[in-house]
Amino acid sequence: MKEDAVVVCNKERAVLRPAKILDMAKAKKLFWPVGLLLPALVVYGVFFIFPFLFTFYLSFMQWDLISPDIQPVGWQNYQKLFADKVFWISLANTAFYVAVTVPISMLLGLGLAVLVEGAGRYREIYRFLLFIPVVASLAVTSFVWMLLMNPTNGLLNGLLAYLGIAGPNWLNDPWWALPSLMIIGVWKALGYNMVLYIAGLKSIDKRLYEAAEMDGAGKWKQFTAITLPLLSPVHFFVLIVSIIHSFQLFTTVHIMTRGAPNNATNVLVYEVWQEAFQFFDIGKASALSMVMFLLVLVVTVWQIRLSESKVHYQ
Repeated sequence: MKEDAVVVCNKERAVLRPAKILDMAKAKKLFWPVGLLLPALVVYGVFFIFPFLFTFYLSFMQWDLISPDIQPVGWQNYQKLFADKVFWISLANTAFYVAVTVPISMLLGLGLAVLVEGAGRYREIYRFLLFIPVVASLAVTSFVWMLLMNPTNGLLNGLLAYLGIAGPNWLNDPWWALPSLMIIGVWKALGYNMVLYIAGLKSIDKRLYEAAEMDGAGKWKQFTAITLPLLSPVHFFVLIVSIIHSFQLFTTVHIMTRGAPNNATNVLVYEVWQEAFQFFDIGKASALSMVMFLLVLVVTVWQIRLSESKVHYQ
């Protein structure tokens, strides 16, 4: 009887052991990718999810950043925000900045990409020179642009005077202050957009151009019938990135104009900074941040919906 029991136990162990090994293999296969993703998830949660949720929480609170006392106020911060004339001015300035800089930087970036790709052996030099503004510190280049736009002895007005044109007071004239920042924004984004478009141009099969040329299509026809449609994924990506980046305009405003003259260059991100660190109204600044998030989200969703019919990946 004892021998029979031992045999039965050994058989059960023989059956259970492969099952346990199989379960351990499944668990290892399941938790291995989770373990690889965990550091990135922790970083994303700490630096993105938590700040977003905390900002959403603060948008319903009254807090001066210094006092430990945080008081709930409901929707009052949003009511104050929408009743503030400066908010609507900064919103209009931001929308105007985005509407001008994004299409211009995309068009010029595409044009430069086409020209640089046709520059032969000098293309690497042109790429390097045109990409310098992208990697250059915006804080440093802002001071350089202030010198260039100086109304009395700046280089820009000096060139205009040489041509017999009276130069404007670039940063102090309400009509010219925001367009001056647009010039800097386009200059900063050109190299980045150009590199993306160059990558897109390289992915287009050259045999398509050869076939079109054999059919008698000229350069412009090839560009409109082949290049532009096949670059639609690049157009879509550059459009989203450019809009998000334009909404984040802050450094040039903070260094060059401080929102002046008469709020002519006041934009949404700079308004958030003022409310938080000048007026110490963290609740209102958080409410404005949430409004900005919703604006960018709506624009992005609209672009994704539009891309379903306009973007071709093959």
